[in-house]
Amino acid sequence: MIKPRFSEIDSLSIVHHSRFILWAEEANFNFVERVLNVSRKDLFDMDIYNPIQKLEFKYKNHVVWEDEVLVRTRMEYSQFAFFTMHNLLCCRRNQKKIFAESKVRLLYTNKQLDLRLLVPEGFFEKITEAELKYPQYFIKH
Repeated sequence: MIKPRFSEIDSLSIVHHSRFILWAEEANFNFVERVLNVSRKDLFDMDIYNPIQKLEFKYKNHVVWEDEVLVRTRMEYSQFAFFTMHNLLCCRRNQKKIFAESKVRLLYTNKQLDLRLLVPEGFFEKITEAELKYPQYFIKH
């Protein structure tokens, strides 16, 4: 859950839309850490880097200072060079109120940004293990 900070709002108490992207990105990192059980250090140790290839955002409603935002994250993957994180930003008190939807396509590269055509083996195992344990967090590709 995200509680907007004073520094994120304008004079009308509305959160600037640019914050939505930061919230989605943080949710994606939390997903990898909590659902896949892979830390940032683990990614670096496996020489896995995930630059963004494509970012889609659909803004639906504004967020005001008093709102509490839930970010629901799901992962769409295959065995190939990328995966997509799907985020739904909604109101905690009224989850039918959607603030935004996003899709973030990330590539698999090494530190030199050379594209990996297949998901790195250890990472693919983490994904498939997590999907067995938490199928609700995954989208079939």
